[in-house]
Amino acid sequence: MQITPLVISNTLLQNIQTQEAQIAQLQEEESTGQSFEVPDNNPLAAETTLNLNNTLSQLTAYTTSAQNAEGWLNQTSGALTSMITLWEQVLQTATQATNSTNSQADLNAMAESVSEMQANLGEILNTQYEGTYIFGGYQNLTPPVPTGPNNQYPASVTWPNTSGEAQLFEISSSTSVAVNLTGYENVGQPAGTNYLAQAYNDLGSLVSAIQQGPQAVQALLPSLQNDLNYLTSAESLVGGRMQEVQNTLTQLQNASIDISQSIANVSGANMAQVTTQLAQEEDAYQAALQSGSQILSLSLLNFINP
Repeated sequence: MQITPLVISNTLLQNIQTQEAQIAQLQEEESTGQSFEVPDNNPLAAETTLNLNNTLSQLTAYTTSAQNAEGWLNQTSGALTSMITLWEQVLQTATQATNSTNSQADLNAMAESVSEMQANLGEILNTQYEGTYIFGGYQNLTPPVPTGPNNQYPASVTWPNTSGEAQLFEISSSTSVAVNLTGYENVGQPAGTNYLAQAYNDLGSLVSAIQQGPQAVQALLPSLQNDLNYLTSAESLVGGRMQEVQNTLTQLQNASIDISQSIANVSGANMAQVTTQLAQEEDAYQAALQSGSQILSLSLLNFINP
């Protein structure tokens, strides 16, 4: 093959264009901190980054779900704590009511106090989280304890059987957690009994028992103690769920940090290397231009004067 001035100029031009493209790519990496702008720049890194981003998006979705579950469980736990505190007052009042030395005025005052406690319990059972009733199962838009005129709470309630209607939050690919209580969870109560409704109704029964006399109150004390036991067990149940959610949140957050670092490692440019390589490419480019100007002028002169 004869090396003509045209061949030399074309070869030189191609080399210069290749160097310009390389310099442009390095400048882009230097300005963006990314090893590629479009997938064609680095197909393997682009595919790996895409997969990692998909994984990160899934982790973010699980994290959001776990945080919502944590908020709901916090609300549920707080409501149960309030119930237990209230129930300690109930037992104290019931114990006082078994004293045969109480006057009728004393008993009337105690009955009125318990009636107020029942209304307080009704308010707690109607606790909402983000507009939904946390003790309502799937019927979470309806208050479990409906009120009458002037927000009067009833003496007793009958809740629908909401067994199996727990509000579930998916917090990982293999884990869902129930965030609410329906009253039918197994906390030691007889099968099919709603311990939340039973606690509320027992307060209504206590009002009547106090008015009847010490013996009626004494007969009701075991049921009231059982109510407290069930509420305490429910609190432990929610506490276990909360611990599971918090552990999962920690794992999700750690995994997200690891994935984010992997994305940075794969798609991020090595700035020290990019800066050094860019300087070298720019020096080589300038040298190629200078050499090219000399070679092209000499080749043209030889072409004119063979």
